[in-house]
Amino acid sequence: IAEKGVLACVGIGFYQPGYAAGEMAARVLLGAKPKDVPIANVATKTVALNLTVAQRLLAKPWKVDVLEYINVLDVEEGEKGIREGLRESGLVEGRDYHIRIRNAQGDMPTLGALVDAAISDGTDLIMTLSTPTLQAAVQRTRDLPIVFTFVADAIAAGAGRSNEDHLPNVTGVPTTSAYGELIATVRECLPGVRRIGTLFVPAEVNSVYNKDRLTQTARQQGIEVVAVAANTSAEMSDAAAALCNQRIDAVVQIAGNLTTASFASLTQAARRARMPLFGSLSSDSLSGAGVVVARDYFDGGRDAGKIAARIMRGENPRTIPFQPLDKTRIIINPVAARATRLTLPESLLQRPGVVVTNQ
Repeated sequence: IAEKGVLACVGIGFYQPGYAAGEMAARVLLGAKPKDVPIANVATKTVALNLTVAQRLLAKPWKVDVLEYINVLDVEEGEKGIREGLRESGLVEGRDYHIRIRNAQGDMPTLGALVDAAISDGTDLIMTLSTPTLQAAVQRTRDLPIVFTFVADAIAAGAGRSNEDHLPNVTGVPTTSAYGELIATVRECLPGVRRIGTLFVPAEVNSVYNKDRLTQTARQQGIEVVAVAANTSAEMSDAAAALCNQRIDAVVQIAGNLTTASFASLTQAARRARMPLFGSLSSDSLSGAGVVVARDYFDGGRDAGKIAARIMRGENPRTIPFQPLDKTRIIINPVAARATRLTLPESLLQRPGVVVTNQ
C-alpha cells in the first residue's frame, strides 16, 4: 500500500489462507484422500498503516519564501525551475508547501526588509535568487534553512569557505558563468580578437567576481579586458557609450543584476558603434546580444528546488554540499548579430545543441 499512497488498509490478507491450503496439500501428499480433508474458511484480519502518508497528513505545509532582487527573465526562469524541482521531487504545492515571492524591484535597501518580513510571517525555508538576497538572508538568520541559486560565488557572498564547508543553515546551487567556453566562442567568431570590454557594478559582489573571472580567463587566451564601472541604472547609458568608444574588438557582457536590467542601454550603444555584442545570460539573446554562452537558470532553479525538497523531508542543510551548475548552452540571435555586423561562422551555426532564435 505504501507505493499507492494509501493511509491505512483493513483486509483479510492472503498469507494465512495460503498457509492453510499448504497444510491441506501436505496431508494429501502424505496419503489422505481429498474427500477426507474438509474445506476450511480461513480469514485473518490484517491492519496496515502507511507511516509516511500519516506523517505527511499530520505535518503542516512548509512556508517557503523566494527572495528576488530584481525582476528579469533569468530570475523568472529560476523561479519556474524551483517549482519544477519541487514537483519532480514528489511534493505538491498547497499540500506540502506554500510559496511566497518577494521581490525588491532592484532596491538594495529593501532586501533586509524582505528577509525580516519573511521571518515575521513565519517562513520555514528561505530561497534566494541573487547574490544580494543571499547576503541579506545570511546576515539576518542563522537558524532558518536557506537554499540559494542564481549566485556566481556563494563563498564571496559569505555562505561558507568551500562547497563542503559552509554555514550550517545554508546550501544551494552556484551558477558561475562558463567563461572558458564564452571566450572560446568569441575567438571562434572573431579569430583576431585582442581586446574585449565589459560593464561591471563595483557595489555588486557577484559583478566584481564575474569581471575578475572574465579578465583572468581572457588573459590566459592572450586577450585584454577593458572594464568600465557603472554604479546606478542612470549611469548605464553613458557607461555603455564610453565602453564602445574604447579600442575594443567586442563587448562581452558579464552577468550582474544591474547590468542585466539595463542591457538595452548596452545594446543601443553596441549597435550605434557596430560593435559585436556577446552575453553570458540566456536573457541577453532576447535583449540584443548576437551570441550568448550561458548557464541555464531554469536548471539551476530546478536543482535548488530538489535540494529544498530534501530539507523538507528532514535532511540538514549542513550535510548538503553546494552543487555548482555546469550545464551550458549557446544561443545565437542572427538578427542581433547582423545589427552589429557580426558574421556568424558556419562551425558555430551547425554545432549540435546550439539554439538559434528569431528575435
